Parts: sequence; structure tokens; C-alpha cells
Amino acid sequence: MPRKLASAARKRAGRRGLSAFVAAAVARELEREALGEFLDELDSTLGAVPEAELKRVRREWPKR
Repeated sequence: MPRKLASAARKRAGRRGLSAFVAAAVARELEREALGEFLDELDSTLGAVPEAELKRVRREWPKR
């Protein structure tokens, strides 16, 4: 891990410790990857969401 990244991670981890911080980050990344795989599977099974529907939802959903 690059030194600057490790230093930033230690600072952010604080009292919970770097190991717990990294474990939580890895768990989130694995969840994101699994979700991406699931969405890819849905696209291949059901087809992609039509562009018009995506535009409609983006207009209606508030931005973060």
C-alpha cells in the first residue's frame, strides 16, 4: 500500500484501528462487486433498462 494512502487510512481509522478499517472497506468492496455482478446478470437475463426509462427516473429522483 502506498505510504500516503496508509497514513490517510490510519488517520481515518482512529481508535477502531487500521485492521478493522481495512476489513470494513474490503467488505464494502466485495458487496459492491457482488451487486455489480447481479445487475449484469439481470441485464443479460431481462435486457437492459431502456434509456427513456433511465432518463425518466433520473429526472424524478433527487440528486444526492
